[in-house]
Amino acid sequence: MATTTKITKRPDLSLPIILRWLTPPVITLVLYWPSLELPFFWDDVANFRFMRGLSLVDIWTTAASFPYYRPLGFTVWHAWGWIFGQTNTVAFHSLNLIVLTIDGWLVGALATRLAQANTHRANRGLQPSWYGWIAGSLLTAFPFAAVVVPLVASFFHLLVTLLSLAATLAFLEYQHTKLWRWGVLCLVCTGLAPFAHESGVTTGALLMAFWLASRSQTLKPALEIFNYRRLIKRIQHSGGEVLVISLLLNLMFLPLWTAIPKARSMSGLPSIRPLSDIWHNTLFFLEALTFPVQPLATHLNWNGPTSVLVVGVLALTLVTSIMLRFGLARWFIVGTIYMLAGSLPSILTLHKLYVVVSPRLMFFPAPGAVLLWCGAVAALSKMVVSLFRRDVSRPAAVACIMAIILTIPAMYIWSRVQLHVRALAPVWGMVHAVQAYPDERHLIVNPTTWLASAEITYPIVHDGVVVIPEYHNPAQLTALHTGSNHVVDGVNFPLIADEPEAHYFDVWGDVLHWEAMAAKLHDYDKVWLVTYGDGNLGFSGVGYVKNKHTQTEHYTPIVSFASGRVLLEHAAAYHTEHGIQVILDWRMERSSTEE
Repeated sequence: MATTTKITKRPDLSLPIILRWLTPPVITLVLYWPSLELPFFWDDVANFRFMRGLSLVDIWTTAASFPYYRPLGFTVWHAWGWIFGQTNTVAFHSLNLIVLTIDGWLVGALATRLAQANTHRANRGLQPSWYGWIAGSLLTAFPFAAVVVPLVASFFHLLVTLLSLAATLAFLEYQHTKLWRWGVLCLVCTGLAPFAHESGVTTGALLMAFWLASRSQTLKPALEIFNYRRLIKRIQHSGGEVLVISLLLNLMFLPLWTAIPKARSMSGLPSIRPLSDIWHNTLFFLEALTFPVQPLATHLNWNGPTSVLVVGVLALTLVTSIMLRFGLARWFIVGTIYMLAGSLPSILTLHKLYVVVSPRLMFFPAPGAVLLWCGAVAALSKMVVSLFRRDVSRPAAVACIMAIILTIPAMYIWSRVQLHVRALAPVWGMVHAVQAYPDERHLIVNPTTWLASAEITYPIVHDGVVVIPEYHNPAQLTALHTGSNHVVDGVNFPLIADEPEAHYFDVWGDVLHWEAMAAKLHDYDKVWLVTYGDGNLGFSGVGYVKNKHTQTEHYTPIVSFASGRVLLEHAAAYHTEHGIQVILDWRMERSSTEE
């Protein structure tokens, strides 16, 4: 008797919606929670000094003392500071984490929307919600955000990404529903994006990536842009009128940007860089596009750019062929065009030496890389299921692939957040010092300009922490935290600086040696020393030299030791956001070795 075997189809496993919504904030908090305890640093000084004292009207009509015109971000800061306080570091760092989480939600919604429109067989076994989970996870764990999220001044990059993602999502909803509320939302977000950051001027071009890929699973729509009649027809029937208006809005921003007064040596639009700069910048953004595999480039015995090129091209060739094989060409189109549109202004107009030390520039086009790898993960999971003859479900394959892809970025982000914690510990020391002694003159010996790890994960990204840049000073940094001015200076005294084994650092201030240092000490009431190692940088008081600024009147010591030779002159306790700080001032009347 013949027997028949009934083959049952494995049911699609849907992702609980709560998991999709919880993943971005959980990843953000797990990786970045120490940044909530960081002080202001680096370009926070320039940004907040520009903003304070200006009205909202001033913020929108001039940038005369600031090199950039970014009024929307300053408006958000103005409102945030009015609610929580202008010196509330926790509140401003929280804002970055909140916007990163929203960016993760939006790119997840975008990926879900794209997957819902994809009726191809590649979606079998993987619900659209899984695509949203993949994309949200990839963006919140995007490695080069490690130098964006801890810095309050990088809020502009997070905000412009939010607006561009919101515009794109609204555009897709308008295409689908033809409801004008979505079209209006798209135009509002597109129009506001350049006011958050100059890179937002490409938002209209970003919409084109989705418009080109909105109705086909092949490369055909990308070629229709060269067919005039087909192009007009698609504009009329697929929401192209909103796209055209968006492009015009972005173009209108350019003459406005040139007309607004700014503190720049050159007026007008930036010029195109030489080909050598353009090539180097292209490799820089290729590293961002292929971020999951670029750690492999550090193991090649070639220079950084060559390693990035080889690994990047091989990775793109491989994942693109897999996506084409499984009908996911749409993700290749959307990801690459989005990445290109978002990074092209930086590639064409910025000096390569500026770009290579600015991984923050990678975040705005990062959703393109995320969507590309979202399609790659979906295709790889399909391939895994095919190889194992359905013994593995696609969601299980997706989870395993994501664990592999995100392990190194997560470790990298955590290491860079901890680098910020170590580098910025002395900033809190300076702040507490001027709070404890507001009327005295302070000298900081060896204050940090820059700290970087000797460990390299990505080949051509310089990702150190800039604490006090050369164009600011310790007094400005402490005033940003206290809201008042104090006498704080710094000096580079290399004769007592120790070189850490696993870190590089640079010191702010003029270089002095023994004679010049001895003369300078007499001008200050308190002297503090920053010490260097592979843990948190140290900050400690080293006393003072009696001089004309030091009080000489009679005092009654609180406690004396060693037969009156060592006296406790002053004791104070302060409640800070980090706990109780106790400060004891000791005075030595004569050497403890004297008889």
